[in-house]
Amino acid sequence: MQGMQTKENARRGILNNPIWQLAAAGAVIVAVLIAVLVPRRTAGRGGNSPGEAAVVPTVTHTLSGVGVGPLALYDANHPQSAADSVVCGTGCLPAGWHAASGYAIGGASIRLFPVVEMQLDRMILDYTGGNASYSVPCVTSGYRDFAAQTAAGKTPGADPAGSGYALTLSLCVPQGDGMTVVPLSNPLAQSFAAWLGSHAASYGFTYDLGGLLRYVGVPHASAMQKSSLSLAAYLSVLTEKTQTAPLSVETAGLTYSVFFVPAGKDGTATLALPENAVFSVSGTNAGGYVVAVREQ
Repeated sequence: MQGMQTKENARRGILNNPIWQLAAAGAVIVAVLIAVLVPRRTAGRGGNSPGEAAVVPTVTHTLSGVGVGPLALYDANHPQSAADSVVCGTGCLPAGWHAASGYAIGGASIRLFPVVEMQLDRMILDYTGGNASYSVPCVTSGYRDFAAQTAAGKTPGADPAGSGYALTLSLCVPQGDGMTVVPLSNPLAQSFAAWLGSHAASYGFTYDLGGLLRYVGVPHASAMQKSSLSLAAYLSVLTEKTQTAPLSVETAGLTYSVFFVPAGKDGTATLALPENAVFSVSGTNAGGYVVAVREQ
């Protein structure tokens, strides 16, 4: 009995020892920190076994409108349908006037898709600084429906102006009490034309020396400029690119994965992307869609 009492007294002495108490408290703190800071491995969504790749939630998108979009080919081999022309007609809005931005649009009858007008506004503002000068850029043509294409001597459906993403840019210079339109091929427009040649792609436009601009989107315009490819040649390259083996495009410090998704018999397609993906899609009226996904 006396031996048991001696052991109990020894145990109480250890428990009451300040050094032992400090060590025990430290062990509890370490256990709490391990529980909080070390992630747990669990199966299913939100956790993976060691060596397994993280499960990324995806969203399935239905792609439609295979005949319309900034990359749609409207030429002799890929004519625009009358139905697609109507879609553009209802989607294109009167462009109006932009005198306060340092450039002009030649009348409310000129129509463009809103995204074209927005990017054009940004581009010209960066060129002019918002200050109208002696000569100002001016838009002299935009969307043309089938009747307007015929009147212009074009084959209906084979005119890029039927896209709503194409426009003619000129220079308006004062003459007498009015303004006169100077094509960008004119020496008077040399400075502005040279600036466009260097900067238009940064705003998503392709540009030729005649003043014809076509909005195709920033990654595509940059890729076409760097490779000196026409829209038709660029799309031909993209038909070989898939979601798992895309074309990588770097521009303005961003990287895009660009690829082609074939359309089904009904003209639609499905596409699975990470739920937070930033991407754009355009029909090509050439059998599918071009997708550009910005890498995070």
